[in-house]
Amino acid sequence: MAQHFSSKNLLLSNQPLVVGVPASLQALQDFAAADEEEQAAQCDVVELRLDLLRDQVQDLESALAALCRPLLLTARHPAEGGAGDLPAAERWRLVEPLLSRAAIWDVELRSLEEMREGLAAARKAGVAVIGSFHDFDRTPAAEILEGAAGLAEAAGLDAVKVATHLQEAEDLARLISFAGRKRRVRVCAMGMGALGPVSRLALAKCGS
Repeated sequence: MAQHFSSKNLLLSNQPLVVGVPASLQALQDFAAADEEEQAAQCDVVELRLDLLRDQVQDLESALAALCRPLLLTARHPAEGGAGDLPAAERWRLVEPLLSRAAIWDVELRSLEEMREGLAAARKAGVAVIGSFHDFDRTPAAEILEGAAGLAEAAGLDAVKVATHLQEAEDLARLISFAGRKRRVRVCAMGMGALGPVSRLALAKCGS
């Protein structure tokens, strides 16, 4: 099935995108059962965490057929929060059959070399690629954050996503500085931990 939405237009939006992540197949089916207006009221993009749904991939078809929101595919690396300890080849096996339905694919920056085949397929299909970086323990130094953005730019990706644990106000200030810089790639930055909720509001105002 052709994509319903333009990948490029999504990432060029001047407004922050609200991403809904169904926690289960049943949650996805319930969301898809709503009409288009109700779906639009809940989120701008639906993210499928295929590492979490890996045992139910064959049951996704009917729910996806009724989806009226752009689709973001993710099969998370185990070192960055992924379930099932899946190697790169297995994660790509989950993504590939659904690529033609997707507007965006989120792949960890650490996996770019292993996912070269997938990156080429995504470009051919017109699917935007987000390179992501997660640190669940801390917010790394500015040099590391800038290195993540530089790697995404060098790989020709469309956006970079950085999600870090915020331990203190200085960590949030570092993410705000990172999100506010002008780059070729669009930036999605977010914090985790006690300061996480407020960070997402603040970062959205800073261009995330």
